Amino acid sequence: MVNESRMSETSPSRSNGAEMFEEEVLACAFGCWYEQFKPVTFKSEVLRVPEAFVQYLNSDGIRVSCSDAASDSSWDDAASPQRARETESDSSDSETVEASFPEFQDQIRAAIERLGGAVLPKLNWSAPKDARWLQTTLKCTSPQDVISLLKASDFVAHDLGHAFEHCNSSRTRPDEFTLVLRRWRELHESNEFRCFVSGGNLFAVSQRQTSVHFEHLSEQTEMDAFKREIRSFFVDHIQGVFPLRRYAFDVYVGSAPQRRVRLVDFSPWGPTTDACLFDWQELTELAADHLGEDVDFRVVRSEWETQGKAEKYSQLPLELAQLSAGEGLEELIRKADQFLQTKSNH
Repeated sequence: MVNESRMSETSPSRSNGAEMFEEEVLACAFGCWYEQFKPVTFKSEVLRVPEAFVQYLNSDGIRVSCSDAASDSSWDDAASPQRARETESDSSDSETVEASFPEFQDQIRAAIERLGGAVLPKLNWSAPKDARWLQTTLKCTSPQDVISLLKASDFVAHDLGHAFEHCNSSRTRPDEFTLVLRRWRELHESNEFRCFVSGGNLFAVSQRQTSVHFEHLSEQTEMDAFKREIRSFFVDHIQGVFPLRRYAFDVYVGSAPQRRVRLVDFSPWGPTTDACLFDWQELTELAADHLGEDVDFRVVRSEWETQGKAEKYSQLPLELAQLSAGEGLEELIRKADQFLQTKSNH
C-alpha cells in the first residue's frame, strides 16, 4: 500500500527533485502494477526469485550449473570486473563455488515457452541493458541467457543493493525480488517515449533513446501526433489509476495510422530515473509552473543534440572496450584472446 499522505508532505518544488520516497520506489516495481495494467502493456510473467539466487547474483567467483543441455554449462563473473563484491569465501582467487538452481531454471524455461520462445528479462525495476554487449542482444531463449545477462549487469546490481539509496530509508533492498520475463518484440527505438507526471498531471514527454537522431520525429505533424496519442492514453488508462502523484512512465507508440500506445514501465520520480532530454532540476521547475493541459514534448532534433547511453559504458571492461572499436562480439572476443595472450607472454 502506498502511503500517499507521507508523500504529499513534500511537493516537487520543495524537494528540488532530489528526495525520493521508499513507497514511490516500491509502487514502481513491476510486480506491483502489472496485473492492474495488463490489458495495456506487453504480455509478461513474474517469477519469485529464490533468496539463494539473489545471493548468487551478489557474489563473485561463482559458477552456476544449467540443466539446459543446449546452452553453456557455467558462467562466472570474470567478464564483469566493475562489480567488485565480497564473496562468501575468498580463501583462493581461483576457487569458485558451484551454484545450482534447477527448479528456478525450470520455471524460467517454462515461462519462456509460454511467452513464445523468446523474452526480455528484468528484475523489480531494471533490465540488464548495460550487459547487452555480452550476447549482442537482450533477447533470451534459454535460462542461461537470462542468468548470464542478470549476472553481468550493474543495473541489476543496483536493484539488488541500492534501490533506496536516494530515499530517507535504512533499507537497501526490498523484502522480495521478482524476475520479470516479457514476451520479446522487435520495437523501433524512435517510437519509445518517457513521460513525466507531477500532481497527477502529465506535463513533459521525452524521446527515450537520446543517443539517436530520428529525422522524422522533428517534423511538427509527427510530434503533434505522438503528443496527442500519448496524452489520450494517459488520460484514458493511467491518470487516476496509478496510485502515485509524481512518477515517470514509458510508452511505445505503434506505427501510423493506428499509432496504438502500449505501456512499457513505471519509474519513480528522482535521480535514479533517467530524465532523458530534461534534467531533474528542470523537471521540478516545469512541474511547479505547469498549468492546463500543455505538454513539453522533446525530441533529438539534430546529431549535435544526441546524448550517450549510460549502458554503453557501464559494463564493458575498459580494456575490451578499447580493443573493440565498434566491432561485433565475435571480433571483440578474437581481439580479447590476442590481448590476453600478449599479457600472459609478458
